[in-house]
Amino acid sequence: MKNGIFNLAEKVRQTSIKFPNRIAVIEPDGYSWNGKRKYKKYTYAQLSSDVESVAPGLREIGIHEGVRTVSMMPPSYEACVLGLALQRVGAFTLLIDPAVGYLNVSERLNRIKPEAFVGVPLALLGRTAFGWGPRFSSKSIVIDGYFPGAHTLASLKRKAPAQPKDPNVSLEDPATVLYTTGSTGPAKPTLYLHKNYSKLFEVVHQSWRFDPENKVHVDMPVFPAFFFIALSAGGTMVVPPINYPRDTPETTNSKALLEVINDCHVESCFASPVILQKMARYAVQHNIQTPNFRRVIGGGAPITESVKKDLLKMMGDNAQVFSNYGATEALPSTEMSAQEAISETFPLTNQGMGICVGRPFDGVEIRIIKIVDDTISSIEQTENIPLGQLGEIIVRGEHISPRYYLDEESTKKNKVPDPTGQWHRLGDTGYIDEKGRLWVCGRVSQRVKTTKGDVLTLQAEFIINTHPLVMRSGLASVPLQGDNIPVICIQLNETFKGDKEDLRKELLNMASQNIHTNLIKHLLFIEKLPVDPRHNSKIERPKLSKWAEKQLQSDADFSKAAGV
Repeated sequence: MKNGIFNLAEKVRQTSIKFPNRIAVIEPDGYSWNGKRKYKKYTYAQLSSDVESVAPGLREIGIHEGVRTVSMMPPSYEACVLGLALQRVGAFTLLIDPAVGYLNVSERLNRIKPEAFVGVPLALLGRTAFGWGPRFSSKSIVIDGYFPGAHTLASLKRKAPAQPKDPNVSLEDPATVLYTTGSTGPAKPTLYLHKNYSKLFEVVHQSWRFDPENKVHVDMPVFPAFFFIALSAGGTMVVPPINYPRDTPETTNSKALLEVINDCHVESCFASPVILQKMARYAVQHNIQTPNFRRVIGGGAPITESVKKDLLKMMGDNAQVFSNYGATEALPSTEMSAQEAISETFPLTNQGMGICVGRPFDGVEIRIIKIVDDTISSIEQTENIPLGQLGEIIVRGEHISPRYYLDEESTKKNKVPDPTGQWHRLGDTGYIDEKGRLWVCGRVSQRVKTTKGDVLTLQAEFIINTHPLVMRSGLASVPLQGDNIPVICIQLNETFKGDKEDLRKELLNMASQNIHTNLIKHLLFIEKLPVDPRHNSKIERPKLSKWAEKQLQSDADFSKAAGV
């Protein structure tokens, strides 16, 4: 790290000098005659050579320091080469997740005014067909295929300089933009400056337990945004067997993931709860063990007790399963081990105490303040909440995004100025227990505010989820005559064959017995709860509430009970 700036291309180059034959990237490459998977392996010497050869070509076509460059590249060797070359020249990368939908991509790109575009052929086709930014063909690059008018990596290769120059960027210059999922409102362009980007890797290394001096780590980035993590520690990145333009977390092939994990001796990965649930269940059902797989990190939504238990069965008793908590703006903030959750906190979660997300990482500070629904213009306007009492969660640390790109309104809503260091509003309710652990009880904006009190999503839902016939529940808020009605929406287990009306009465009676759910008087059965497109795990409650309101409008019993 030079002048506090972390440049991953330089990190890879230094690793290639010390360990030229170390494997940097492993990529699935079809099957051999006997049905076994084949793999391509790329050394650090080869990766660094390709990166430094492509970087001069980027400068020739006008991609250099500060150029706003859209990146739509799922993990692959070519994605590694181009991604690192962009860092070598100091480009300002804008990471877009196509899973959010074509129209949403168009809206986001129009706002951030990109100057260059890099991606797989399908992404460039989308750019052309849906108007994703201007038709900047002179600054378009395709990887893993061909696209008319776009540069390929081969066409950009030049003679690599003997001593590559560091990009002319400062700590205050923009490094990258990551978009929030948009599951709680319009997706926001989260800006990371170089000073935050550098610190981000330090916190991630804490989470992954990397020890670059003594161990070559093998990591599989199931979540595409994290595909540089292994390389940042001089480790090996294994490309997942996932077709990202086509597959979703819910349709990912668990068998293929397990094959690659075992073939390549993968030691760690980050994935969404849905992928982890499917993979662990498949492994348990087929008695598959992953002896080298030592650390799993999940995020994006809560990981349930049963999933953590299945993962430990698959990986072995000495493995580590952690849930990370944070936000796109604060990646990550806290972590919680499966062993501690299973033995201490899940029983309390099932009683409505919220979800324990563990303790903050080094350098991360958490505070609980009185819930405020409006903008907070100064930390002096906040009121600290005592230990164990519910409030709004705010966080600060050097790795946290300072603002949103070209979105001053969102910055005002989600940041709290403080002379000693700005705070970020995570948007969740919660509290800190006597052991210093953070508990989350649901989104501030998604609590059901009734005239008799608030009902919180992650308190109410986990009580209902304890019923053996409930696969998952979602709390919705339905407005009615100046009040809000809490409605619990139930997705049943696939094996359910009984009478729904009897089950409805049973669940409502169950809700009446707990202080966190006794205001719930209305229950709906839903075939499938709406979830976010990125992780397929987080309930999209605005959609759920609209659905519940429409269902209840035709419910005579509801109208009668409500006095309509």
